[in-house]
Amino acid sequence: MNPKFFLCILLFTLQCQVVSNKPNGTQLESNEFSEWAGLSNDDPVHKREMDASWNKLITTKDLITEYLKQKDYHPNVKTVVYPFSGIDVLNLFSFFPKCQNYILFGLEDPGYPSKYSELSEKEKSIVKSGIRNLSDHLAGRNYFTYRKMKEETKKKELNGAYPVFVAFLKRMGKEILESKEETISGKGIIYKGFTLLLYDTKLNKKESLTYFKIFLIGNEGIPGDGLYEYFSNLGEFGVFTKSAEYLFHGEKRKDFRDLLLKNATFVVQDESGFPIRFFPEESWKRSMFGRYEKSWNLSGAVTPENQPELIKLSKDTNDQILPFPFGYGFLGTKDNRQSAVLVFEKK
Repeated sequence: MNPKFFLCILLFTLQCQVVSNKPNGTQLESNEFSEWAGLSNDDPVHKREMDASWNKLITTKDLITEYLKQKDYHPNVKTVVYPFSGIDVLNLFSFFPKCQNYILFGLEDPGYPSKYSELSEKEKSIVKSGIRNLSDHLAGRNYFTYRKMKEETKKKELNGAYPVFVAFLKRMGKEILESKEETISGKGIIYKGFTLLLYDTKLNKKESLTYFKIFLIGNEGIPGDGLYEYFSNLGEFGVFTKSAEYLFHGEKRKDFRDLLLKNATFVVQDESGFPIRFFPEESWKRSMFGRYEKSWNLSGAVTPENQPELIKLSKDTNDQILPFPFGYGFLGTKDNRQSAVLVFEKK
């Protein structure tokens, strides 16, 4: 056989093998991903403004990372769930950098698959404007407000959270290996979302990030409703939540709250997450970073429970003020003197 002909056959065979082994879904580092993130030179204004907000965001991320190195903080979980997350991947990955699976849910439409390539240049500029507006919004306070997220992600051009997630993850040094649609089927309802398979270029590890749109009205978390089966099948996991409007205070969302806590072994939150009464000292190691004085009565939010145990924990800990904004304590004082990170580790 002619050596050149044999080489062509071999190369063709190898190429076919590579193609046939590709997983389902979007399998590429698309140029539009870099465009959304402001990492290309195609849109100098978008790039400049994304650079400005992400300089602030990465500074906050580095502060959190260095701060946690000084603490007794060891979130040894493979999976972490972030209720009421919005698009806050920066805090999630800062507090849980070594997880394999990140599962978030919020009120924003998934927005996957994106039809960005079909948009006009004017429409594409609206998408990028929404991404950088949300980036700047997060940089200013280290949390999102639902009003701002709804304002931007509801625009028909942006059409959901997917482009914002991708832009933020790219800015954090993560490659997007694959995107695929996800659904959870419940009783008369389908919860829509997507999964991103990622490769962290700084930590040299593969990860998955899954996001669902889930609106908890108060009767979720019972067998047969889809959510019960999905979260029960995760096994043991960590939970991260902040700026959560006290939605797990009171008893309206008791079933879903109990569902999450059933398999939770490591919980990181501000005081607006789970009340401390669910973490008795005989079962949980309880830590507080920063300081707590009171909770906040937010317009339209659940009335927070009275938590004298938090005041006692803060006094016993007598920790220094956090060097970064975290939760509603920053909202109330603007100087962090009432911001607290609560860490509950199952014994």
